[in-house]
Amino acid sequence: MSAAATVSAMVARYGERVRVTDDGRTAYVSAFIQPLRRRHRLYINDTYIPAGYFDNAYRLYISDGTHIFSKDRTATVETAQGAYTVVCAEVFSVSGDVIYVWAILSPICERGEAYGDDDDQRAG
Repeated sequence: MSAAATVSAMVARYGERVRVTDDGRTAYVSAFIQPLRRRHRLYINDTYIPAGYFDNAYRLYISDGTHIFSKDRTATVETAQGAYTVVCAEVFSVSGDVIYVWAILSPICERGEAYGDDDDQRAG
């Protein structure tokens, strides 16, 4: 079994079914979604994070190559736990074969913007 087939089988068996909306299209795919802890002490927008702090906001998305995110960064992922916007995404491939896709997800706030958007702070 190839590496891509192995990842695909594992994601299909153990992954969570999520709804991906990207570039005007919607697809249902299986993916692993897990909390993401940052290694360094600066968060998005260079905000200092005290030692031991973990806000549980960002998620790591891992799936097979069923859906590859567009580059315009407008994709959203809906899970049983909530809705997220894709901050960045990459494809891991070997010899041209897509093995898996990973992405960093950020919660969508009630006003519709991504978590960590500090435009309101800059305006005031």
